[in-house]
Amino acid sequence: MTGRDELQRIARMVDIHRQKMERIEEQLTRLESIHLEQGQVVRAMREIPEEGMIGAMIPLGSGVQLMVDIPKDSGAVVDIGTAVQAEMTRGQAADLIEERQTEINTLIESLKKEFDSAELTVRELAETFNQGVAAMEETTPPEQEAPTTLSSQEKVSTEVDEETTERPRRRRRGIGSELTLDD
Repeated sequence: MTGRDELQRIARMVDIHRQKMERIEEQLTRLESIHLEQGQVVRAMREIPEEGMIGAMIPLGSGVQLMVDIPKDSGAVVDIGTAVQAEMTRGQAADLIEERQTEINTLIESLKKEFDSAELTVRELAETFNQGVAAMEETTPPEQEAPTTLSSQEKVSTEVDEETTERPRRRRRGIGSELTLDD
């Protein structure tokens, strides 16, 4: 039989793993955004003809673009890490960005596996929790209160509510007996 303390521990573990899943989802969203942006950069670099381009529009942000002429032999300046920038040909820059995209793809796949693992753990813990609750309900007499099959978040929020309702509420007076919003 699983005790009440063990059920609370399982509920906390479920909550911890759910928070982990949320963090992974946030990381995946950021990485996918970066991957998409890098893909656009590579396409733009590859579309510039070898002989250069007259009247190219370079986006500056906020919907503003700068009209420039790109000479035949002009390259690109790329951040290569720790705020160090290097000038290279457009082809080299595109190749470097594609390598970074490959690295990001690997990281995305790794995070997806980690997410799936955390999700499986949550399911297993939730099943164990529900089985423990069912076992407690079978052995608990009707007049005693037994936990229900709440999700861990509901259980945690219920416990917090019980703690806050047990304390008597005091009225506070401001300095000099001024009335406060509590009055």
